[in-house]
Amino acid sequence: MGSGALAGAAVVDTSVLHAYLVEEDVLHPLAAGLLKALEEPVAPSIVVHELVWSLRRRLGPGAAGSRVGWLLAGGLRVEPVRLEDIWFALRDPRRYEDLLVVSVARRLGLPLATLDEGMARLASRHGVEVLSA
Repeated sequence: MGSGALAGAAVVDTSVLHAYLVEEDVLHPLAAGLLKALEEPVAPSIVVHELVWSLRRRLGPGAAGSRVGWLLAGGLRVEPVRLEDIWFALRDPRRYEDLLVVSVARRLGLPLATLDEGMARLASRHGVEVLSA
């Protein structure tokens, strides 16, 4: 991660990290390119939780734990969700998790790297720059 250093720091969502950690995912090359271009990927804490849940379902608990552990050991910065992010996300409980991620990006003043078109539209509506492959 991070050897390209084109985009500086950016918040990354679950779509990017999941595709990066699952090599057989069709979006893996795009995710790898996005992460390589970032100097510092920042994952809101909710993203780490979602990543463990999705990998556990797809790969099993052992693989989920080892892959997320590898990512964390590799320098992924985890940004805690704050109360202000929760209040922001409660505006629309149907998009609660996504809005937590958007709120963290807004609070930090960072762009959002995503492979999810719906997330990209949501972030743009809230004034967050979107980095996509």
